[in-house]
Amino acid sequence: MDLRRIVLLGHSGFVGRHLAAHLSRRHPALELIALSVGELDLTRAESVERLTALFTADAGVGVVMTAGIKRQWGDSLEAFSGNLDMAANVCRALAARPVSRFLFFSSAAVYGESNHNQAIDEDTAISPSSYYGIAKFASERLLRQSLRRGLVALRPPLIYGPGDSSKSYGPAGFIRAALDGEPIALWGDGEEKREFIYVGDVAELSARLLFSDFEGPLNVASGRQYTFRGAAEIAARLVCGSAAIASRPRSKAKVDHGFHNYRLAGLFPDFRFHSLEDGMRRTLEAERLR
Repeated sequence: MDLRRIVLLGHSGFVGRHLAAHLSRRHPALELIALSVGELDLTRAESVERLTALFTADAGVGVVMTAGIKRQWGDSLEAFSGNLDMAANVCRALAARPVSRFLFFSSAAVYGESNHNQAIDEDTAISPSSYYGIAKFASERLLRQSLRRGLVALRPPLIYGPGDSSKSYGPAGFIRAALDGEPIALWGDGEEKREFIYVGDVAELSARLLFSDFEGPLNVASGRQYTFRGAAEIAARLVCGSAAIASRPRSKAKVDHGFHNYRLAGLFPDFRFHSLEDGMRRTLEAERLR
């Protein structure tokens, strides 16, 4: 794929910052236009004209959309509407100026968050159980309707790594709690299985996908499961060797999630994911430098 300009929508967010830095290092000759919500509010109708001008009528333009209202900010109807407004305005610009390549950061939440499934692949039934997941899948469909070719819908599980300031329930949040001298609080026994993806791996794979010919949905997953308790124990050991791990009553039923990554492995058979311990160590080192 011959790209000369990359438009990155949402570059000030956690994933967007890493991807912008990665693209600048690996592809310095590319024109990289990175925009945050302060520079371009995609929920507003005025964004369409600006996007249309950035996309241009020439070939060789790629777009990465990491922008969105995160689930941590509240899983509400208002957030759903905001995420759909963003996708709709981007689609209006694409209708006027289609681009060669479009990477949309969707989410594994499109498969559902309360159903037990340890063999999720891209053919797994779509069954979102949150406003966030519904908005992500609806956005995928809107973009597919507007872009007949060149669309990749990335569906990652929980992404963690340096610069994650959300204090989310997972590897980065556990490290933050241990650094602050607070107990690492688990729901129940913390033995439910999940996949956690290091943000550096996401940035590298996204850059590769920009220049590939692949189209369609893609689970950005290693196929390796971990438990929340396992992540908490790694955080406790790395930070001070003995951070307290506490338990609190569950607010919902325990379920396990796992992924098959046959499609991704077929695209990039040489790619090696960071292990959870290595990724958490890198996250801790960055936090200590801050």
